Amino acid sequence: MEPKTHKYFSIPAKYSGSTVEDLELSIQKYGDNVVRMQLLNRVHKKQCGTQLKRFLLLAGLASLYYGCVLTLSERSPKIHQAHILYPAILWLLLAFKILRNTLDLVHSEKIFYSWDLALQTETVRTFGRKSVFCVQRGHLHDIVLNEVIENLDIKYMLILRTKGSMFNERPIIPLFNSLSPSFECLKQIHLILHGYWLNNNLNKSKKD
Repeated sequence: MEPKTHKYFSIPAKYSGSTVEDLELSIQKYGDNVVRMQLLNRVHKKQCGTQLKRFLLLAGLASLYYGCVLTLSERSPKIHQAHILYPAILWLLLAFKILRNTLDLVHSEKIFYSWDLALQTETVRTFGRKSVFCVQRGHLHDIVLNEVIENLDIKYMLILRTKGSMFNERPIIPLFNSLSPSFECLKQIHLILHGYWLNNNLNKSKKD
């Protein structure tokens, strides 16, 4: 079965007045027990390009500055001189911040849910860097869509509530939180996950 795709706005895109959806949700169902979902950042390349332009601009300004210093200086400049050392430190700090922001950009978020096995989340960042987290079925308590207040603003979060030994370590686990999807997107994801969760629990109860 081909995956179904839906396009949504992220919260930052909505606030900026964007007219083009920046998120794409792909849903692949495998029977009644397994589902795989991916939330793709459609503007990841554009975001990386923006960071690259900032780095090149910073490098250009640094080259221009040191070119002027070398041209106007009567003596050979020394690295310990204030007008050489301090701008270099500032440039390195700004360059490090740009690099870190680029590496932290999220390309996609994925969830693989099997009622018989576990729920696994995967976040893919720039250059394919992945972070994976898995919760076994016996530690899954519920999947809820919560209203929270963040920076004096109301937003919605999809939350996995745990139980058993996992509860002491991580009582709640945010799902699809890195890309800040809108309420409509989270609601669609919640309906699918909760449907699989409730339907299988009901079927199990009937069999018992």
